[in-house]
Amino acid sequence: MIYRNRSSGEDAVGYVCGEEIFRSRWGTGVKIGRSEQDEAGWRILRSTRFDEKELGRITPDGVIHSHGLFQGGSLGWLEPDGTVIQGGFIFSEEDVGRVDGPQLQIAAAALLLIFVPEEDEGSREMVRRG
Repeated sequence: MIYRNRSSGEDAVGYVCGEEIFRSRWGTGVKIGRSEQDEAGWRILRSTRFDEKELGRITPDGVIHSHGLFQGGSLGWLEPDGTVIQGGFIFSEEDVGRVDGPQLQIAAAALLLIFVPEEDEGSREMVRRG
């Protein structure tokens, strides 16, 4: 399970089943991506309309790196208790959520590489529309 911290409390936003990543929506799951393991850890891939795009990876020691806007940069890490911290060169340290279950690393990477950026973009869009 993937939980996102909000001002109103904790919200279950998605989950990992095997190597697939799902968004929780109206009591069901919608597949939004997948993970793939290689010698350097887990790669996180986001489903697109016609294909998929690699967003980043999580290393075996729990550090999450992005291939997007912060190419090669660290976005944050997974704490041993399942807490996901966003922090690095661009961001100040912030507890953005937590993960629970057997696929902690994949879930943590999905939180930082998919759920947090999409939610932040949605918030910016609402402000622009005013």
